[in-house]
Amino acid sequence: MRKDSQSTEHDSFADRYDSVMVPVIFQPWAQELIRRMPPAEGGRILDLACGTGAVTREIIASGVSPKRLAGVDMSAGMLATAARKASDAGIEAEWYEADAGNLPFENDQFDIAYCQQAFQFFPDKVGALTELRRVLADGAGVAFCISRQLSENPLLQSQAAALEKHVGPDAGAAVRAICALSDPEEIRAYFNEAGFKNIEVETVSLELHHPDGRAYAAGAMGGMHTGDKLSQLSSEQQDACFNDFLTGLGDGFDGKAIRFPHVSNVVTATA
Repeated sequence: MRKDSQSTEHDSFADRYDSVMVPVIFQPWAQELIRRMPPAEGGRILDLACGTGAVTREIIASGVSPKRLAGVDMSAGMLATAARKASDAGIEAEWYEADAGNLPFENDQFDIAYCQQAFQFFPDKVGALTELRRVLADGAGVAFCISRQLSENPLLQSQAAALEKHVGPDAGAAVRAICALSDPEEIRAYFNEAGFKNIEVETVSLELHHPDGRAYAAGAMGGMHTGDKLSQLSSEQQDACFNDFLTGLGDGFDGKAIRFPHVSNVVTATA
């Protein structure tokens, strides 16, 4: 299903995600991926598992004018927000609602592909990479980032503990799943099996921050897939959850702002 860049569908979850989590986490990682694998002028670019289009927007912000720019995601709500944000910024892009394992493109359609913080959730990782390689031109580059283990990511560790305590074990598990694929050699093996070459996997830490930790807690924890469960709590219970999250950051919370390392494996390879 294709969605053009004029879509005006509104989705509150996706909008919360985009307004709170993208500037703090996903925009910096998008910039890092583009820095490591710069797109060429006039290239054909795929934003895989694009979410609300953070990578797509950063590609245009970098000054590149692509020949083709396409985003794919399973979530219609995320795509609607991506399309609206791109349209508001005057960005011409194509948006497709599709599974990473079944991409709606013919062979050899893209010169470069990006995927941030999504690969760990693909059920058939080799299948998705094989499908990605099918739609890439020979020699095309890819850049992925995938969160490392929970113990290296204090923000996620504190979120998981607070949500588990106040919302339930499923909510905590949803955060831990973000860090479920942290072994560089396992990641390398998936790319190798799918036929990629020149595979490099590097541990990268970005120092991220938000000027208002409590605002971030409310927006981010309500803008995750656990947000519906959190919203069922009373305001006092929600405040207690946010307090535990901020306390769990230790020196990363100064009473107002939060500052924390966000550590991922960054993968670059060629088709």
